[in-house]
Amino acid sequence: MIGTLSLATFDQGLPDGGTVPEWVHLLPSGKMTGRDGRTFQLSDPQAVIALFERGQIDLPIDYEHQNDKPEARLSGPVPAAGWIKELLSTATGIWGRVSWTDQARALIGRKEYRFLSPSILYHPNSREVMQIKGAGLVHNPALFLTALASQETPMPPENEAPNSDLLAALVELLGLDPQTPMEVVMASLKERLTAKPNPKDFVPLAAVQEVLRGRNSDLATMAEGRAQEKVNAAFRAGYITPGMRPWALDLCRSDEAAFDGFLKGVGPTFAYLSKPANFGQANDPGPVAQRAADTDAAAAICAQLGLPTDALNSR
Repeated sequence: MIGTLSLATFDQGLPDGGTVPEWVHLLPSGKMTGRDGRTFQLSDPQAVIALFERGQIDLPIDYEHQNDKPEARLSGPVPAAGWIKELLSTATGIWGRVSWTDQARALIGRKEYRFLSPSILYHPNSREVMQIKGAGLVHNPALFLTALASQETPMPPENEAPNSDLLAALVELLGLDPQTPMEVVMASLKERLTAKPNPKDFVPLAAVQEVLRGRNSDLATMAEGRAQEKVNAAFRAGYITPGMRPWALDLCRSDEAAFDGFLKGVGPTFAYLSKPANFGQANDPGPVAQRAADTDAAAAICAQLGLPTDALNSR
């Protein structure tokens, strides 16, 4: 699995005598050791060349690796010394054909620059060279420049493993081969994120909102009808009086369970209003009237009808 790639430079001497070569030796094949002791591996030169050819863009050669230094890029233009237009693999490694600028030719001809330092992207764990990023004309062949950042993100410390779990998850999500280079993974991710959604796979938000509004309206209509039906039934059974209907409807609409609890608690208290009263003979109020007068229900009925509280006892 290819993790976050890191950037390094590797110095090569230019031909002595002030000649300006068209082909320059960029990297040796196999294992290479830098002047600071770090090692790199070029096992597959053709893969590096194939990646360059897929990019279809010349690689820049600058002065003192200014193109690899963020502070240099921010301070102003970074002039090119030349452009690597072609890569070739031989038994000695990878060579590059360079188109030099007039200024670079003059500087090399006067021996003001004698060394070339390619920039490489490599895997921090395997140290395998994955890509040639460019090169720089440098003065001092005895030292390597400090390893810089990867192309976009800070390079982790040498003893810190790259976040391979994240890359593995991206590869699996995108359905790519596990050996896919990081730059290809990132390009695929960018393409996926910026692609226009397929209308067959999505429902417009406005349509969803319209459906929800219709459903909510249907539910509200059903709830209102149910409340009306329950209140009417409660009235017919004597649980409420005509004057209690507006209050009962409001309660049933807002809290049907509370309305049911009210009916259970009071019972059919007002059922007497819908039944004929039998008060017996004029001189005998009878047991029905006597019982009604002795209950709280009689007082409630009189209050609803606007009668005196002892009206049911009158002869």
